[in-house]
Amino acid sequence: MAEAEQDYEAIRQENIRKNAELMLSLGLNPTSTRLRSPSPERKAPTTKRRSGPGESAESSQQGRSRKSSRIASGSRPRSYRERDLLPSIARPPKEKKERKLRQGTRKSSRASTSSRTKYTDWDSDEDDDSDAYVPRWRGGSASAQPNGNGGMKDEDDDSDEANSSRGSRTFDLSGRPILQKLSNPAPPPLPSSGGDEVYEETMPLPSREHITNGKGRGALVFEEKYSQFRPNVTPDEMLREGAFGGTAFRDYYSRVLQRTIDVEAELAELPEHWLEDLDVDDMLRRPRLEPSRNKFKVKAGQSLEDWEKAGWIRPLDPRGWFQWYYRFFLGRRSADDARQIGRWLKACGPGGRFRKSLAVNVAAKGGGRWNDPTVNPVVRQTLWQWGYELTEADYKAYL
Repeated sequence: MAEAEQDYEAIRQENIRKNAELMLSLGLNPTSTRLRSPSPERKAPTTKRRSGPGESAESSQQGRSRKSSRIASGSRPRSYRERDLLPSIARPPKEKKERKLRQGTRKSSRASTSSRTKYTDWDSDEDDDSDAYVPRWRGGSASAQPNGNGGMKDEDDDSDEANSSRGSRTFDLSGRPILQKLSNPAPPPLPSSGGDEVYEETMPLPSREHITNGKGRGALVFEEKYSQFRPNVTPDEMLREGAFGGTAFRDYYSRVLQRTIDVEAELAELPEHWLEDLDVDDMLRRPRLEPSRNKFKVKAGQSLEDWEKAGWIRPLDPRGWFQWYYRFFLGRRSADDARQIGRWLKACGPGGRFRKSLAVNVAAKGGGRWNDPTVNPVVRQTLWQWGYELTEADYKAYL
């Protein structure tokens, strides 16, 4: 190790001597001439640390006075914290603008269909359910639909129909048939008093319109005051051919009456020929709904329990619409007649939701076979339990 150091020192001295000779040959004084400035003395790196409570104020002031050249020159980008401290350079947060839809001037039944095309309960008595199913229609001006208060509810008007090409089309862009738009007649005015009053007047049985065989059932014709009420299925036809899954007169505890309904007393109200050759226990008094006992062999409608919970049942007729209907058919008149006829129009009238729905399905899926029981049997059963069956003339009225 010592020999290597001696060799290194000898070589270094030899190089110094040669350099001195070279400088003398160039006319330079090797003792006073420096070829470059001496390197600055390196300082040991210091770690930045927080000042403790025991440090003097002088040392803290010295530490704060030290600034790097980069910070002093402003070349270091500001941090987000610094931007927050300088409001002059901070950008205000962007406000999310709410998108406003342009309000058009044209009111179209096709445009308004998307917000109204829905189904409610089959036997709904809601005030706004008269147009719960709205197919796409062709033509027509503003029509009126009855609301739950017996008034009229305006429909959207297709005001530019005369200048559009829809009038000549059979189907819309989605392939659904475009049918004529029909409106319901005005329902009877609601009485000013409650709906549980029974009038002393008793009306005769309705007459029936004649229809050629194979064209459907003729409509029932009541007195002029209720001329808009035109069912074409009598109560005995409903029971004999199948309705309510055989539960029309089942044993039941009425929450409206707060007692069990007297079934025998109800059956005693019916004419004897309605029950002739009819298995009452199987077709009228079954404890549970059986779809095979319905005319179209499907389940349709809600239970009496559901109707009571919804508040649709009045004490006058604790079994609901059907009980009102057969009593009205047999001549009874009451303060609840206008409400019940208004419900029927919303379901089965020319502008009724179920009748319109069936007409659309017959045109779209049934090939125009208006009396095909396989086309929308659930809606057909629903209409049947409202005392209506689609006829050829009623279907063609939409075309």
